[in-house]
Amino acid sequence: MRYLVLAILLIVAGLLDCGAQSKPTEACVFAFDGFATTPGQKVQMAEVTQRAAVQLEACGSPKGCAQAPVAWGTPVQVYRQQGEWTCGYVSGRDGAGPAWIRSSALRVVSYDEHPPLSAWVGTWTGGEDRVLIRTGGVPGKLQLVGSAEWRGKYTAHFGDTKGSASPVGNHLHFVEGGTDSCTIDMTLLNRYILANDNQACGGLNARFQGIWKRTGP
Repeated sequence: MRYLVLAILLIVAGLLDCGAQSKPTEACVFAFDGFATTPGQKVQMAEVTQRAAVQLEACGSPKGCAQAPVAWGTPVQVYRQQGEWTCGYVSGRDGAGPAWIRSSALRVVSYDEHPPLSAWVGTWTGGEDRVLIRTGGVPGKLQLVGSAEWRGKYTAHFGDTKGSASPVGNHLHFVEGGTDSCTIDMTLLNRYILANDNQACGGLNARFQGIWKRTGP
């Protein structure tokens, strides 16, 4: 009986060791700066579909990956895969950044590369960004009104923008005024928008960037 128990323990230990070895061996590092997007650029967005899913951070360090829970429905911009894991930019309730998510816990979000103008319309939020997009009086143009915020320990910085632009496919290049004014690039991916600005839209760290989700009409 003792030999049978020992054999079972050895098998379980072996399975656990294989599970540990299946984790990513390097950090999830993006090979691009922020969320700069251009018309026609292929982008893959996914959502977490398991309530017990976890994300792995700091992989490749001597201590191994740090593990944190990730909520169902969390959007992930997919970058690459390693084994059973997907490296992507995870935008969660407690912050955002690159991390590994088990591929089986993700569902790819389909989107139209040539959406109608009405697909942009709505209120979009991400982090401290809040942006209202609506159709304007000029055919083919969208009106945008947005606010951004960044809060440190002892200070807060704010940003805002307002203007109009015409989308090309599912990409919108917004310029508030002249060449040095607030500029935001946006890519529409169904119920999400990937956004990146030129750091000229407000105070320090008040940025229009990241993954925005439609939260209202």
